[in-house]
Amino acid sequence: MLRIPLLEVLCLLMLAIPIWAETIRTEFKESPQPCVRFQSGRVVAVEGLREGRWVSRYWTADGRFDWSNELRQDEALLITILKTPSDSTPTVVSSGWRFVRFSESEWGAGGARVCTVELDQPTHALNLKIHTVLDGTPILTRTLEITNASDHAVALTELSVWSGRQYAHTYYKNFIRGEDPLPFQLGSFVKNEWGSEGWFDWKPLDQGTTILKCEEGQGFNDPFFILRNRAKGENLIGHLAWSANWALEFEYKKAKDPGIDWVRFALGPRAKEPLRVIRPGESIRTPAVHLGLVAGDLDQTVQGMHEHLRRSVLPKRAEGRDGLIQYLVPADQGYLREHPEGMTEKTVRENIDLAAAIGTELFILDAGWWTNTLDWVPDTARFPAGIKPLRDYAHEKGMLFGVYAELEGGRGAVHASHTAKEHPEWIGPKAILNLTIPKAAAWMESELHRLIEENELDLFRLDYNPLFTGEGPSTLREGFRENNAWRYYEAVYSVYERARTTYPNLILQQCAAGGARNDLGIMSQFHEAYLTDGLWIPNVLRSFYGQSLGIPPEVFVTAHGAFGQPGRGRAGNPDTHLRMTYALGTPLHFSGMVAPDLESMPEERRALFGRYAEVYKRFMKPLLPTCRMFHHAPADLSGGVDSSGWFAAEFAAPDGGKGWTLIANIGESENDTYLFHPRGLLPNKTYRITFDSLDSSAVIPGFELMRDGIPVRLENLGSSELLLFEEAG
Repeated sequence: MLRIPLLEVLCLLMLAIPIWAETIRTEFKESPQPCVRFQSGRVVAVEGLREGRWVSRYWTADGRFDWSNELRQDEALLITILKTPSDSTPTVVSSGWRFVRFSESEWGAGGARVCTVELDQPTHALNLKIHTVLDGTPILTRTLEITNASDHAVALTELSVWSGRQYAHTYYKNFIRGEDPLPFQLGSFVKNEWGSEGWFDWKPLDQGTTILKCEEGQGFNDPFFILRNRAKGENLIGHLAWSANWALEFEYKKAKDPGIDWVRFALGPRAKEPLRVIRPGESIRTPAVHLGLVAGDLDQTVQGMHEHLRRSVLPKRAEGRDGLIQYLVPADQGYLREHPEGMTEKTVRENIDLAAAIGTELFILDAGWWTNTLDWVPDTARFPAGIKPLRDYAHEKGMLFGVYAELEGGRGAVHASHTAKEHPEWIGPKAILNLTIPKAAAWMESELHRLIEENELDLFRLDYNPLFTGEGPSTLREGFRENNAWRYYEAVYSVYERARTTYPNLILQQCAAGGARNDLGIMSQFHEAYLTDGLWIPNVLRSFYGQSLGIPPEVFVTAHGAFGQPGRGRAGNPDTHLRMTYALGTPLHFSGMVAPDLESMPEERRALFGRYAEVYKRFMKPLLPTCRMFHHAPADLSGGVDSSGWFAAEFAAPDGGKGWTLIANIGESENDTYLFHPRGLLPNKTYRITFDSLDSSAVIPGFELMRDGIPVRLENLGSSELLLFEEAG
């Protein structure tokens, strides 16, 4: 009889069944009152109609049905309208809903399901479809489809796409330290500043209402949160897929003993003027909320969100076009800014030669190839033959080719452009193209297609730099003053959704003053996103750490340590910059970080670039799209991204067979050694560990690695170590 050690059996079971399990179930009951139970993995969420209101009854993270909570009546959504332009007080449409039907169907690939509950409200003549997508991960997706069934327009003034409550029995006081312990902590991005995207931190949730919000329009604090329930060991994690102003509201009420504390949450877009005017017979679709509950640690919570986004949200790339090593050459940063010739066909060709010499797979012509923003033609003095010859030259060198443009305007000589002179009515505040005008949106889309087709692009890179946009403009519609943001972003999202369909091999990459639009609204339409303009150590590592709590690492392209005015005088360890570039997402080189030209690049430096490119292609690239990420430092469940002087991020194959870890010194610490305990390895395997700085390896059992850890000594700010783990034969 074949006998398998118990430890190995347990490890095999761990690999075979992810923490959320592969379960998708729905159960609908129409009587005595309509009720639906969603189950995705171990998450169970129950909602239903009670006394004319659609309510959230309970959530559980362990797969159990909580019959005792079936009668809870917490609002699951909020819709507020103005029925006529003369109304001074909005009407809250919370009651009077009637059940129409329930339906369920396949959604996308991979066995996901979409469940739709349809309700109507005869008093206000509204029809509502509540769409919920389940994909087997612990994250559910919710959108609302609202139809105006009346004979006159109404204005949507306030919206919560998803609301509900989380509970904590007051016995938590017995095991949480503190004189007056609080059971809930709220984690979010706490800085809305250029270069500080992803500045994640925790704060205790005090009694009363806490509102996370953006009122700057194009902000750097995307609508992402983790609500930690210390009393139950659960994390509620969520994204609002929205690119304009928003509010995430959390109301904490502390019950008297004996009792149950609770937090009510409400998530949705916001504007001071009506969000959307809905004409008679018109239907609108709200931004999506991606919300999940995980009974587990921070790693399990983050991995659940990463898997959900990979399965159900992020666009799929054409085969062979993911994780490409990229080289970016702009006119406004790096060597070309000081170059006597500037950005010309000659200097770009020199950069193509440089890019090819260091193992680049995709060359991108960045900002500065045009004369006036919105006139998307090459500057005739600097590029007399246009861009196409540069594309052909890059292809000759074995690289794909991409181009950057700021299609929406917002920066540069917009008003001097032919477009602005011919159509001044298209140009709104801050020199932004008004995409709520259908002809302006159609023109922008046609320019995008022309750029792609004329230059046979492999990649298009979009930027957006009008900071800050605030509430933005509004338009008088049907007697109501409507905020433009909803229609604007409907146009933006749809342009790039159609581009992906029309050009299936095209890579779409986006940046916005760095990472000012790294929300899921934009990210759901683009394959890649720029992390930040705050590219210096330790800032860039903290930004990556925070943003990767909500977004998988392969999405981010980052010009770590990029040369330019913000980077001068900062920490500049060359090995660390290359390790960061290749170990943290899709690699992107910035022209200023390589060399002025190929002739002046020392052979030793060229070899260094080539060595890391080879390690990436052989070891990391195949694992990156499916890797599990483990966040070690600086942030954990007790502190934010500036709570430690160490950075440590681990990436592991789902089967535990391979992985890598980047560790860096990013500030003051008690000592100069970090003790790294791997989390993505398995105790029943033996691993070969390669220390990049030593170019030396050791073979160690996984159990010993997990038990004892690996001490990594890094004395100076910006110093680093890259560890490669591979199962030893």
